[in-house]
Amino acid sequence: MWKSFLRERLSWILFVLLWLSVIDALLLLEYDIKVSSTSFWYLNLLTLCMLILFLLWRGVKERRFIKRLSLMLQNDAYDLQEMHSYVRTKADEDMLSLLQRIDRVYRRQTHALHVQQREQQEYITTWVHEIKTPLINARRTELYKWPWLKDIEDEWMKIDGLVDQNLYAARLRHLEKDYQVQAVSLSELVFPNVAYFSKWCIEKRLHIDEKNLDTLVHTDPKWMQFVVKQVLSNAIKYSPLEGKLSFFSEETPKYVKLFIVDQGEGIPPQDLPRIFEKGFTGNVGRKSKGATGLGLYFSKKITDALGHRIEVHSLLHEGTTVILTFYKPNSFDNLSKM
Repeated sequence: MWKSFLRERLSWILFVLLWLSVIDALLLLEYDIKVSSTSFWYLNLLTLCMLILFLLWRGVKERRFIKRLSLMLQNDAYDLQEMHSYVRTKADEDMLSLLQRIDRVYRRQTHALHVQQREQQEYITTWVHEIKTPLINARRTELYKWPWLKDIEDEWMKIDGLVDQNLYAARLRHLEKDYQVQAVSLSELVFPNVAYFSKWCIEKRLHIDEKNLDTLVHTDPKWMQFVVKQVLSNAIKYSPLEGKLSFFSEETPKYVKLFIVDQGEGIPPQDLPRIFEKGFTGNVGRKSKGATGLGLYFSKKITDALGHRIEVHSLLHEGTTVILTFYKPNSFDNLSKM
């Protein structure tokens, strides 16, 4: 602050020093003017002290204005009108007027951008809803019972999964307004998704092993079914022929854990820390052209927002275990809802 202030006022300082040098030269060279050496040095010292005091005074005043302005602009809810009480000079007033003009332009452009993004998001959400209906109806027709159309149904399921991801991604921004916590059994989260992927499970001749899924948890069934669907999709995709998928739970006084275990390829140790990053597919995912790297990213976002927890443990070539932890409501949570 002080360095920049002195640098900006360098012309002032040089002018005063130059003027003082002229006066000193006049006193020393003019024979008619008799000045004692004490008075000569006193004059120079007094002038320099006055210059320093003046610079300190101006610096403190300008620093107060700049510091206040900087602190205000760091707050997203700033109001430049409050700065008028700190204006002391015409330069301060001009600077404040310029900032207010820039602020008005910025707010107009930001508002227009938000409106444009909201309209685009609403269009995408509507489009996804519209295309989801014919996809559901298409799968219910007798057409897909014909063996020679098996590949078409496979592609349908991939499209349906991507559309589903898009739909939930659009809703994720407003999840705090679009969820309803209720008591639901783990079987209600698991079995609808197993039924959805039944064709793939049959094709791979996967053995489904489930245990203790009657346990109740408190969550939003719609959002958590989507999370289980993402996890199960990966588990089936990377499971070997005639492998096994296991679903079981563990309950304590504080939480309920749902375990989803597959016997797939597993995840390399170097990829594990990044599996919840947006768009990350890893070495295994790169082998699959359909991998988007969004399933676990959305799952982490949703579980965090709902107050749950998702963990992934894996050993290469030995399989992967996904653990969903549902914390039980305590007495404080119950009182806060009253």
